[in-house]
Amino acid sequence: MSLNSLISSLNKLEKWLDDTKSNYYLMPLRIGGYLLLFLALMVSNLFAIIRWPVAYLKRTFGGNKDPQLDEIVAHSVNEVNTERLEQVLETKSPVLIDFWAEWCGPCIMMNKSLQRLAESDQIDCTVVKVDTVKHKALADSYNVKGLPTLLLIKNGEELKRYAGALSYHELKDFIQP
Repeated sequence: MSLNSLISSLNKLEKWLDDTKSNYYLMPLRIGGYLLLFLALMVSNLFAIIRWPVAYLKRTFGGNKDPQLDEIVAHSVNEVNTERLEQVLETKSPVLIDFWAEWCGPCIMMNKSLQRLAESDQIDCTVVKVDTVKHKALADSYNVKGLPTLLLIKNGEELKRYAGALSYHELKDFIQP
């Protein structure tokens, strides 16, 4: 089972749990579903916590330049700061903003899907990431309450918002008009 299909399955389970709130005879299944979602969240966060110090050391001592100072690279997921985000939002194409953090398991799970989406020739959308630990004020200004949070913005107007992880196919559906 691929990561995309796992995320899709968990999202379908969450939707089913939400749709069956009034069916009390399904309570044992719903409790099992909530336990499964909780377990998936804990495992993904455990992997993120294990990965966090390694990523920090690699970024700190790896000798890499600060990606925020680089130009926005087409067909790539770019990390942005406040100034760079304002520049990107001035373009006419839609912008998908991923608010994330290194300690967030579901955020890490979405990285490959976001990169695949950005590399796709089938979409006309700029994909950027905002690290909420480094840029807390920026996350606050967009009223981000949970991670990951995805915003689709075009011409300075928020078109869609989603809190939670999405698979590649769900991301493609999310950015479609």
